[in-house]
Amino acid sequence: MKAKVLLAATVAFAGLVLNAEFKAGFSRVDVTPPLGIPIPGYFNMRIADGVLDPLVIECVAVSDGTNSALIYSVDDVHLTNPFFEKAFPAITAATGIPRDRIFVHSTHTHTGATDWPREYYSEEQNRLVRLFADIRIAKLADIGCFALDDMAPATISIARTECKDVSFIRRYRMKDGSVRTNPGLTNPNVDCPLGTPDETLQLIRFKRTGAPDIAIINFGTHPDTIGGTKYSADWPGVVRATFENGIGGGVKCLFLNGAQGDVNHHKRFPSPARAALYPARKEGRSKAIAEFMGHAVAGAAMSVWDICEEVPAGTVRGEVKAYAMPANVPTADEIKWVELYDAGRKDEIPLGAMEIKTLVGKGSRVRKLKDGPDHFDLLVSSVAIGETIAFAGLPCEPFVDIGRDIKAQSPFRMTVVTCLTNGSEGYIPSTKAHHEGGYEGLSSRYAEHTGDKLVAAQVGQLKELAKANAAE
Repeated sequence: MKAKVLLAATVAFAGLVLNAEFKAGFSRVDVTPPLGIPIPGYFNMRIADGVLDPLVIECVAVSDGTNSALIYSVDDVHLTNPFFEKAFPAITAATGIPRDRIFVHSTHTHTGATDWPREYYSEEQNRLVRLFADIRIAKLADIGCFALDDMAPATISIARTECKDVSFIRRYRMKDGSVRTNPGLTNPNVDCPLGTPDETLQLIRFKRTGAPDIAIINFGTHPDTIGGTKYSADWPGVVRATFENGIGGGVKCLFLNGAQGDVNHHKRFPSPARAALYPARKEGRSKAIAEFMGHAVAGAAMSVWDICEEVPAGTVRGEVKAYAMPANVPTADEIKWVELYDAGRKDEIPLGAMEIKTLVGKGSRVRKLKDGPDHFDLLVSSVAIGETIAFAGLPCEPFVDIGRDIKAQSPFRMTVVTCLTNGSEGYIPSTKAHHEGGYEGLSSRYAEHTGDKLVAAQVGQLKELAKANAAE
């Protein structure tokens, strides 16, 4: 009996020591690029000619006393594999953090700067892109060090809520049976949306001793409300500023975008008040929409900030692993349509304008994959804190059902799914959505069942980390 009591006391004491050792730190740096750099995200060339609001890199460092991890959020449309080939070694060299515990997420703002040179840019444009890439890599390394230096003892609390009427499915079944992305706010030919948005907002609070608290906010939808040729962090930037100003006390906020491949800000048949946010331009983009969305998301997070549930810390672990995924090899019809386009016979292609642009562009899937390969390696990343919290990083733009499935099958109480993490592989539709058709499936270099395989890979990785932490 005494032995059992002693064992229980020892386990309880060990848990207290582990929690006491947990630390968290934060750093943020302005990385607004020089003007003249191309802005990716659309089919047309855009060159930056101004700044609406600053672009930043944020980093949260966490440590269990032995192992540390770095969780970054970068204001950009994406960071590609060539960029990471230089960035990861630089971060590790500066911070000592191994590759499997470096988690770099892009918020996917469509008013950020190109990360790496492109063959279709001019020599001067690529010179500026390359210069800015080197600066950004250096800053990633620096703020990793700053976040580690800022670490203070912390406890962890979590909360969930909903942010309603902000994110909307952007793919629709039309009355003629076709599938269209963004068919127009009041298009009478729309039949129904193909899916439902995930309106869940997740919040992690690090309560620190002797230092301001840190918030991580996770919500998923496209940051594409601004448009134009001026740098902007879009609505995620508004989330950070609104939350920090609203909570006060020096609190720091890092934002992580979730599964967002098939959702954005377009509400069909908006009310007169909401319609006033949209400009006359058919794209339906404006600073007012970014502010509305940012205020709504930050407000939802603030509503649960004071009622977060404290949870135990634990061992910090991470894993990054490549999984072979089938390539979306073009069909005979798709190759034929590209040949028709090249022959000046666009009118004979039975697709909408957006789908035609997707198939025939300079970097289109059909042109790149008509001779193979039959598969690609896709990196999946995870960071776990004890048995309660996991960050599930996907190097793509996953559809909301993929994010839902990962969260539902994860062994962790809170699983923060993030898009465009440690890579950029384009759209990954769910298997159902890929089969339905549309712009995203046409552009994806991954085949129809990749969504299911991606869920299985991510959940398997999370289960391995959970099992390892539970065994301690």
